[in-house]
Amino acid sequence: MRVLYLNPFSQEVSGPDESLRVLLGALIPAGVEAHVVLPAPGPQVERYEALGARIHFAPLAALRRTLSPATALYASQLARSVLAIRALARAVHADLIHTNMEVLLEGGLAARALSLPHVLHYRGNTLDSPKLVFDALAALWTATADHIYCISGATAAIFEKRGRAAKVEVLYNPIDVRAFASAARSPDVRAALGAAPDRRLVGTVGRIHPRKDLETFVRAAAIVAAQHADVHFVVVGTADGPIERAYEEKVRALARALSLEGRVTFAGARRDIPAVMAALDVFVLTSRHEGFGRVVAEAMASARPIVVTDEGALPELVVPETCGLAARPADAADFARQILRQLEDGDAARARGDRAAQRASSFDAAATGRRVRELYERLALSRART
Repeated sequence: MRVLYLNPFSQEVSGPDESLRVLLGALIPAGVEAHVVLPAPGPQVERYEALGARIHFAPLAALRRTLSPATALYASQLARSVLAIRALARAVHADLIHTNMEVLLEGGLAARALSLPHVLHYRGNTLDSPKLVFDALAALWTATADHIYCISGATAAIFEKRGRAAKVEVLYNPIDVRAFASAARSPDVRAALGAAPDRRLVGTVGRIHPRKDLETFVRAAAIVAAQHADVHFVVVGTADGPIERAYEEKVRALARALSLEGRVTFAGARRDIPAVMAALDVFVLTSRHEGFGRVVAEAMASARPIVVTDEGALPELVVPETCGLAARPADAADFARQILRQLEDGDAARARGDRAAQRASSFDAAATGRRVRELYERLALSRART
């Protein structure tokens, strides 16, 4: 089966890319011929090719939440993209189109023009405003898709409350559970993250972006640091583009203002995330409105003590007080309290980590791949009969 995958990004750190690559790692050995469409060359190309995927470039018209002068050109950009995707699907003899994020409308429109099945992956966050815009988008997404995967119950609710959930299925983002469960704790990795052998390490992982609310992480770090001299903090991730780079400088300036020099390391992007998770004593995610939070799933598979924002899909994953702890959004003092609970009550923290590792089986890549392959086959068979 030949599947054309549309992905809106081509950057170093991208959750949709990470999730798609893990999914393809299960689908390609099962016989799926994967053709991945990207908007431009980038660091993900070699990673996809290493899996056996074939890469194509096309002008993709991604929706944006903010208005800009380019917004006026969106209709013409979308029309050009639909033509390009339609031609590409014909050229590779695609049996199905799978759009890897809801910001791309061209996959559904091209699939309808070609009478091909279309799968839409809703990988966005849980914010669905402006309401009228999302009402219209939900109608269009459901009209142009044969099946919609939502990465959490929290994102599926965007469709449910609009009465448009008939085609929706919750499919958690896949991770390589075994890779995270088996990763060894490395003194060298801990040292690279800034932790001396006698220090405990509290860290966060992900893109450096305003929605990740790293300011709350840094403020919470300052509170914890004042009480425990043996705790070091690390931010693992990179800033891509002017908005993110400006935000990184803002966060670094805050760390300096809070006298955290020598207590917080900005480690940049790393590819050895299983080893990074194994190196942490507590994993923290202060993000707002997360639609899933794959780094949380990875921390759970690593049996780490976890603290997350009590918002979006994050409490759905960790089940507060069962597999991790949750803090109020943007409340540094509450985050500090929960981090201290994980640091100071080792037995309870380990028990929560063990339960998190058990729950992480819900994110197993092989099982997810089987579910997706079965859907592809059902859709292809149904379309062949019509």
